[in-house]
Amino acid sequence: MSELTKIVAELEERVNQADEARAVSDRLSEAFEGMLDEIRGMSELLYNLGGEIDGFVAEHDFMAVERAADEIRGITEADRLLPVLRQILLLGAIRDDTAVPDAASIEELPELAAVEIAHPVLSREELLRDSERELAKRETYLRGLWNGEDEADDLEEGLREARLEAIEERALRAGRQLMELSEYIAEELWPELKRQAEYGHIEEALRALAAVDAAGREAPKAYKIYETALSERYGQSPSSMGAMGDHLMLFESWIHSQ
Repeated sequence: MSELTKIVAELEERVNQADEARAVSDRLSEAFEGMLDEIRGMSELLYNLGGEIDGFVAEHDFMAVERAADEIRGITEADRLLPVLRQILLLGAIRDDTAVPDAASIEELPELAAVEIAHPVLSREELLRDSERELAKRETYLRGLWNGEDEADDLEEGLREARLEAIEERALRAGRQLMELSEYIAEELWPELKRQAEYGHIEEALRALAAVDAAGREAPKAYKIYETALSERYGQSPSSMGAMGDHLMLFESWIHSQ
């Protein structure tokens, strides 16, 4: 083989090696972006869920609200997201030719301090306390408005309506709490998770995922508070719940007839 032939052969081998390396790099980048897309897509799902929940609450569709709460929890569950995050961090390190993270360092989520948990929370006690405070203000106003001896009936009717409105507002606030939670995760927590995962910041990404998981665990709790408030509303004024109230009354009548 002539010297020129050898040089050409060596050049061809280098080109082939470069092509193979480029192909491997492209596959790594595609895999990395594919895993990131899975994370990115969840943010839009959560945001859209928030809007849907608002409609469900307005229609008193508690079954749809419950499904939405379950979906929020499913999307945000660390057991499902951690394997995805682990692959993103590993692929990113290999692609960028940086130190591959130790497997043990990305197996578990860190414990978050109370000050790090900032997602919306509404307890049953807080809901009742705020409602009763507003109702007391309303009752004081009505007693001042209808204080004549011949206005007792007007006062009684006004107080009755105020108490029903307080019950209705509790159910509405409890339902919208779930909507706010979904939108908070989508707008505040998810972008941080996506950013830290993309940059390969292991500790920050794990903390962001821990915050997402903690917020998601709040969804079933929020639904239970909504369910209790809506049940109270149905017990006091089924007709105020529109078509859903009519449906439930018919179902209740059928049950009693059996």
